[in-house]
Amino acid sequence: MTHSSPARFRTASLLLIPLALAACSQAPSAPKASAANGGKTALADGVGAPWVAKDNGQNGKLGALALSSGDNQLSNVGWASATSGWGPVELNTSSGESNGGDGRTITLNGATYSTGLGVHSNSTVTYSLGGQCSTFASDIGVDDEVGSIGSVVFQVWADGVKIYDSGTMTGSSATKSVNVGIAGKSELKLVVTDAGDGNAYDHADWANARVLSCSSSSSTTKIADEYGNFTVSGTQTVRYGADTRWLTKTVTNSGSCTNAFFGGDPAPGVTKACYVVATSASKLADEYGNFTVSGTQTVRYGADTRWLTKTVTNSGSCTNAFFGGDPAPGVTKACYIDSTAPAPAPSPAPSTTITYGAPLVITKGGTYTGNYQSTDPNVPAITVRTSEPVVIDGANLKGPGHLIQGFSMDLTVRNTKGYGVNPNVNGRNVGRFISSESTINLNVTNNYFEGTGGIYVRSFVGNTGAGQTIKILRNSAKNIDGRFSNGAGGYQNDFYRVQFVQFNSVRNVANAEIAWNQVINEPYKSALEENINMYETTGTPSSRIKIHDNLIWGAYAPDPANTSGYAGGGILLGDGSSTLSLTGGWVDVYNNTIISTTNEGTGIAGGHDHNVYNNRYVSSGLLPDGRKIAAQNVGLYVWDQQGSISGGVWANNTVHDNQVTWMRYNSDGTTFLNNTWFANCTAALCYNNTPLYSTATLSTETTEFNLWKSRASAAGQTIGTN
Repeated sequence: MTHSSPARFRTASLLLIPLALAACSQAPSAPKASAANGGKTALADGVGAPWVAKDNGQNGKLGALALSSGDNQLSNVGWASATSGWGPVELNTSSGESNGGDGRTITLNGATYSTGLGVHSNSTVTYSLGGQCSTFASDIGVDDEVGSIGSVVFQVWADGVKIYDSGTMTGSSATKSVNVGIAGKSELKLVVTDAGDGNAYDHADWANARVLSCSSSSSTTKIADEYGNFTVSGTQTVRYGADTRWLTKTVTNSGSCTNAFFGGDPAPGVTKACYVVATSASKLADEYGNFTVSGTQTVRYGADTRWLTKTVTNSGSCTNAFFGGDPAPGVTKACYIDSTAPAPAPSPAPSTTITYGAPLVITKGGTYTGNYQSTDPNVPAITVRTSEPVVIDGANLKGPGHLIQGFSMDLTVRNTKGYGVNPNVNGRNVGRFISSESTINLNVTNNYFEGTGGIYVRSFVGNTGAGQTIKILRNSAKNIDGRFSNGAGGYQNDFYRVQFVQFNSVRNVANAEIAWNQVINEPYKSALEENINMYETTGTPSSRIKIHDNLIWGAYAPDPANTSGYAGGGILLGDGSSTLSLTGGWVDVYNNTIISTTNEGTGIAGGHDHNVYNNRYVSSGLLPDGRKIAAQNVGLYVWDQQGSISGGVWANNTVHDNQVTWMRYNSDGTTFLNNTWFANCTAALCYNNTPLYSTATLSTETTEFNLWKSRASAAGQTIGTN
């Protein structure tokens, strides 16, 4: 087998110094106001710090009160959490002013209501329902107390999925009625955004808000506390977590109530438990049979814990071909449908037009949502200037610079979409989705971002004993892009070294995790260094950084058919210094699927205590149009590029039990496998790395992608925004 050393041309100074300067030299932005009232009339308000509930609204601790059988007014049910843009969430009155109890009778277009919630955008009120209710219903609108002004969008979310969107409503809009199905849903979230134009006069009412046809007890049964083992009868759906934060998994016979078994930590720092969820599924057909459904239904195809799901209208076939893959090779499969009828379509249909507001500067902790855009590459869409806990939830962000930036942040970003824009400044690249310096705590979960520079984390200053860490879970990213703009709407044939995730000098961080993310980079629409780069970064001996179960497809130069010196790839460990105080270590990379990442699938370039195992690597060495990738190299390598051996810090770097098929092409067009190159690894540390296929084609790459999607579905992982 022919081996080639991985090409590397990036230096430490190129990597580290420009990133630091880019984050530290930004010009002041012109953000949405976040100071005091600013001279508007009393009812304008809306520009102060958001209100965050300290209890459940019923004089109790945050969490749900027991639901009664039948129908329940939400003003009588304790919420799990609540925020409002100005003043508290009011029960059975309008929002009023900044003090509790200062609201008026809820009034929409002259009609009065004795029950409901009065909020001020931006607001989120979350209820834990435990799957006990069938329907959420409410009348909605801007309260008459502000006249014809104010503009908001009402949204209803169930288990992280948006099931209703009102579109923009103003004080002159007709009252709308919401009636949506929530059968089997654990979490109900009522969201009001500012419609992207600021939140002055945004007094919103959830009038007569109620949940209908509720049972008095949850349809779940506790089967184990965290770290315990459990058994179930046959195959059951089991959920793992706490309060409103859950992972679900289909389990046959037995399992463990642990992060490892469920593939993530749904509630960091909280004691968790496992519950079996009572579900009823109807078998539609055995494998190779045909089936019919009433209207449009979700059908699952597979066996045991391995499933593909598909939305089917009227009829279908219980076959690999119909479902687009084989979720359980060699096993007899079947098709099932959930007995619960699908939720009715939102009425009216959600608005597809996003109206963006000006950039936002956050100076107080709380939960924020809304749509924010910057047109200046020096101004982030959102700047965080507080160390208090900040949650950005359900936002839409757009701009040529960083979309979210801050120093010393305790930040959670979830269910948010971010879009990078060509800066149209010659030699300038688009900014990061998130740029976090001196990080206290970072949780990035279930987001979608496209055409950005990914997630950059420089240094960790949090308290791991208090549960602070870095989690990047279940995100969907497309086209990580560092290409330099040509200033005329296009791009140069050169790029800035960006990544899907880079940890830069993140040291001694416990419980850090990068897992179940889907990253797809297309040639000629993206350019990046490694998809995941651990630069001078360490976990701890007792709590290693975990990079697992990710799907990474593509890493390309700006012109991949003609650029032979490109050094980007899948995952790189041990990058940076070879001195003990700076070198990388204590990182595990496992269960990932890495496809067509050019220079390497995974490499260990320095440091100590890196463990790479049980991953799948496939590359045909071809672009989608059939041209060869000029810089195509090797699937796995271990090469002390950083000089860690001479520095005395190279130790315990292992690569084992991986499956690899990495195609290379000779000058005459013949092919060979270049699966591994272990320049600095003995057989005792690098072993049992075997070919996955005898050859790889573009079709093979697609097969691997579909297999990963099936595995994610079987593990109960929802990727991207909900």
